[in-house]
Amino acid sequence: MFWDKEEVLTITFNTDPEYRDRKFFYDDRKKIVTDKKGNKITLKEHKKLYPYRLNNEVICEITTNLRSFKVTIPKGYCWNGADIPSILWVFVGSKDSPEFKVPSLIHDFLLEYKEYMLNNVLRNEISFSQYRRLTTLAFRQCLKDYGTKTVKSNIMAGAVGAWQFINPQWWGL
Repeated sequence: MFWDKEEVLTITFNTDPEYRDRKFFYDDRKKIVTDKKGNKITLKEHKKLYPYRLNNEVICEITTNLRSFKVTIPKGYCWNGADIPSILWVFVGSKDSPEFKVPSLIHDFLLEYKEYMLNNVLRNEISFSQYRRLTTLAFRQCLKDYGTKTVKSNIMAGAVGAWQFINPQWWGL
């Protein structure tokens, strides 16, 4: 029933995530790297796709009304930030807004490692759709923790949740 749904209560870090915007260099267009899908691309393309890099390892503890679990995000993890369509920047801010960087870090990591999280960390205690909802709630809570007003956090999380529901192929289903 609706009253026993999982809700994110707190998100804490063992240390503050330190990140930087990845800078472009002339030789980046010559270096070939493997992207997260296993494709060969230039380092310049990789930096465009994933413009942020974590400078320190962080352990994130997510506490809900039903469970508590830890996630270790390794030093060097790269992510793309909040995917906010440019038409909405006037209303919510751009993907480069500092208030969105750490929440998008958590959300992107949880999405990228969904199979590992479901099978090893959460030990198959929740369904795939419950996990998808949990990632959206974690994103919303982290937005609030990093200074986004509640209404804006709810709107952004609602948009993320709707996008994930409408596009199941994006989730690898």
